Amino acid sequence: MKYQPAIRGTIISAVALVTALAILPLSRPAFAASHDLLTYHGGDRGLGAFSCGASAYETCPSDPCTCMTSTGYSSGDLTGSGFATLAMTVTENDSSGCQQFNAAMFVIAPKDLEELDFSGMSCDNLRTFSGNYTIAVSQVGNTGSGTVSGRITKRLQYTLTFQ
Repeated sequence: MKYQPAIRGTIISAVALVTALAILPLSRPAFAASHDLLTYHGGDRGLGAFSCGASAYETCPSDPCTCMTSTGYSSGDLTGSGFATLAMTVTENDSSGCQQFNAAMFVIAPKDLEELDFSGMSCDNLRTFSGNYTIAVSQVGNTGSGTVSGRITKRLQYTLTFQ
């Protein structure tokens, strides 16, 4: 039986290939499109200057500013469902009934770890938000940008939608 070592080597190679394909994640970059959504629901963690600053994007749009933070959960096509934390730096100037903000959200989910940076305007006494976002960091290489909108209820529950 001359061919036994060759057959054994082929079988071992095939098993190794199947095992590698089963274990290694498919890490092809995905690109966010208009139908890809991320939603966030969280509770208030409070105000304070020391809460923000985890991202270089959380800068004060116009002095003076305050920091608003929230922790909760997120769900999306690119990330799956998981934990998220939000930090939003909002200007205290309210001359037009709206205030500028810069914010970052950190998402820890089964499909990806992401940082979303976004900015825009908050109106209605900091109850509604709208602006633009970008995927700043993605462990699996996701990229994209779009619009963000949301609200904070009187009970300080945050709801944001990224499209």
